[in-house]
Amino acid sequence: MRFDRRALLAGGAAAMLAGFAGSANADSAPTRLRVVDDRVFVDAVVNGRPTTALLDSGAEMTVLDRAFAARLGISGGSAATVRGTGAATTEARLVRGVEVIVAGLRLRSPTVAVIDLADIARRVHLDRIDVLVGRDLFDAARLAIDLRAGSVRAGASIVPAGVRLPLVPQRGVETIPISIEGSPAQADFDLGNGGSVLIGAGFANRHRMLADGQPLATIPGGGIGGATLQTTLSLRTLDLGGRRFYDIPAAIDTSPTAADANIGVRLLKRFGIVTDFAARSVWLDFRG
Repeated sequence: MRFDRRALLAGGAAAMLAGFAGSANADSAPTRLRVVDDRVFVDAVVNGRPTTALLDSGAEMTVLDRAFAARLGISGGSAATVRGTGAATTEARLVRGVEVIVAGLRLRSPTVAVIDLADIARRVHLDRIDVLVGRDLFDAARLAIDLRAGSVRAGASIVPAGVRLPLVPQRGVETIPISIEGSPAQADFDLGNGGSVLIGAGFANRHRMLADGQPLATIPGGGIGGATLQTTLSLRTLDLGGRRFYDIPAAIDTSPTAADANIGVRLLKRFGIVTDFAARSVWLDFRG
């Protein structure tokens, strides 16, 4: 799920986002993850209140639901307009000084976004989403993530296994190299994507993917900003982390911030994952 903080339109709001620094933390014990319908959930504590957070490496900052923030007495901040992967922009408040603890890491990000997450919760069949933990967590430490075993661990002593993929930032989201039907591409590394692989409309048009005679369909999609309709197709091959996958369901992402592609949990759960955003690296260890 892409949450584009560069799309903040309110005057002066972007300046609040500079200067992130995660706190120094020792190696942590493993924290339990829960993967439900290819959505990843992790325990979190926000200003001392335990809750469950949706983990989303494609979100450029941590997001609190408006009702949850109100229950915690988190108010004020600066008004902003933000864009996600939905059909439109949405209104947010940018609030400083909120403490978030996840996976044994205390994150003191200068700003969180407070947004109504009720629509997203409905579309992923949840009663509510209190918190969406974004790249603040990934920026804070090296992480070992095992989606099948349901655990995440933070610490500098983690030894990666598998294939190293360099991270390349595009519009504030980290991307990894893949190949789509033989054509190289940069794909958002997006643990918030619980649906199909997404193909940016620009990439699809350049490679004539919608005009090669294969069957197309339309399904509901979207993210922050509301629902959309997406054209779907099947990718003949997709190469990721030294492995080739065949007949991969995909959908066309027409949002203006779309990368070449977006790789989510459906493929990433087949790998053990180590992330080190500071070292510009992700390692994928194929598990079958």
